[in-house]
Amino acid sequence: MMMSSLLPFDKPASISLDLRKTKCPLNFVKAKLALEKLVIGEVLEVLLLTTGDSALNVPNSFRQEGQAVAILPSSTDDATLQVLHIERVV
Repeated sequence: MMMSSLLPFDKPASISLDLRKTKCPLNFVKAKLALEKLVIGEVLEVLLLTTGDSALNVPNSFRQEGQAVAILPSSTDDATLQVLHIERVV
């Protein structure tokens, strides 16, 4: 079951991971390792750049693995910042 949303989950992130300086595919690997440390139902926040492959590849890879992914609007004026909330489902 793939879940996707443009709205945040109703729970705060347990961990925040800034991967804006990490390139594909290492950013997905680091995020996946962090998510594996969480229990089912907890949320990982991932900060990515909107430029490059990461903006599409990271959320799509988590969706393909069955995790719930929400793309949040940036709370700053930084147009290059993408904020993902990934809820561990499996």
